Amino acid sequence: MSIDVIGHGGREDAICKKLSSEGHVTFKKIYDGTDPPENEISDLVVVGPEKPLNLGIVDEYTKKYLNVKIVGPTKLAARLETSKLWAKQFMQRNNIPTPRWFVYNKNPDGMNQAFIDLDIYRNSRPHKIISVSPLDLENPYYPVVIKEDGLCEGKGVFIAKSKEEAWKQIPQTFLLNKFQEQSKKVLIEDFIEGTEASCFVLCDGVNYKILPYCKDYKKLKEGNKGPNTGGMGAIVPHPLMHNSNDALKNKIEQTIIKPTLNGMQEEGIPYKGILYIGLIIDAFNEPYVLEYNVRFGDPECQVLMHHMKSDLFPYLEAISTQNFVPPWSLNELADPEFHDGFSMTVALCSKGYPNDYETGKKITIQPINNPNVTIHHVGLNHDTTESGRVMYVTGKGSTISYARHAVYDAIQKISFEGMTYRTDIGV
Repeated sequence: MSIDVIGHGGREDAICKKLSSEGHVTFKKIYDGTDPPENEISDLVVVGPEKPLNLGIVDEYTKKYLNVKIVGPTKLAARLETSKLWAKQFMQRNNIPTPRWFVYNKNPDGMNQAFIDLDIYRNSRPHKIISVSPLDLENPYYPVVIKEDGLCEGKGVFIAKSKEEAWKQIPQTFLLNKFQEQSKKVLIEDFIEGTEASCFVLCDGVNYKILPYCKDYKKLKEGNKGPNTGGMGAIVPHPLMHNSNDALKNKIEQTIIKPTLNGMQEEGIPYKGILYIGLIIDAFNEPYVLEYNVRFGDPECQVLMHHMKSDLFPYLEAISTQNFVPPWSLNELADPEFHDGFSMTVALCSKGYPNDYETGKKITIQPINNPNVTIHHVGLNHDTTESGRVMYVTGKGSTISYARHAVYDAIQKISFEGMTYRTDIGV
């Protein structure tokens, strides 16, 4: 089969490598929101990133090609990711657990209302003064999460640990549009202390398959410090879910996954494609939805593809859109099989990422003689750097420790000027 993979990041490279290993011919392509290609398309189209879904690529392809097989939700269904406000309202309508939230217009009046609400709901609560500065408080009602409504490539979230941090960030978001986001809304929500987990669900509009839970490392620096990034590494399976935590998995399925898919059906927009649910598990083992994404995560996709023993193609074909005409076939497939042990990936980044970063640096890769290790490239040029996250080194092992050794040993054979990466993935 010939397969078009939309996008050229590490996620798309992982999908291409997996499908190529199954004997398929893959092509990385870019979609800029214009009309679909006039020439005949491939047997299957897989949409990697969120931007083409927000632009309506699935709607455009299904309008032009009657029997097109394309993996991804429609533009309406993609609102689960493209509008944080719509997603929060959807969860509210369907009683899906999520942190308490408030929404504001992104203008001076909205900013002033946010300041007032933070004073009322957080700053005025009892707290212990540890300094003469009125902003330097030990306040149990912080941190607070400040979140853009629209797409920001995973970077539109700021966790303010104190009143001082919140007061500094709010004007940047409301007035200076720090993340250059076109949406006119900002959400402020409660911070829930706990363990994050990435849940991936293959959906055909009615039936679904849950993939192994992943752990993503979003912060730039070791110890989960520094600014948010698109993802500095990932492991699968998630340690919290690995030790036969069936009660928690069942709770997530019954209180989050099923209500999400049933709610989409009831609202007339059945979900077809890959659903990524960002979860937080609190100290009482209660799961909450932090966010929805409507595609594979990056870098979680890299570890899932590396860890998957079954062929990927039958599952992509089963969840592909064909104008939402039955029959659906996902329930006719067995649950996908995955290798024993663990897989992990580490992002190698350009100097300056996730802010202004350098490009055009020559990449040198010495031979890596380990069949358990794969390099997932970002971009179409593998000789010089052209992005913030340049490549991912992905490996597997019978334990997390063996997977770590495989990956970090391979990293020692890769170099480019300014190369940075986290050294604590999988610890």
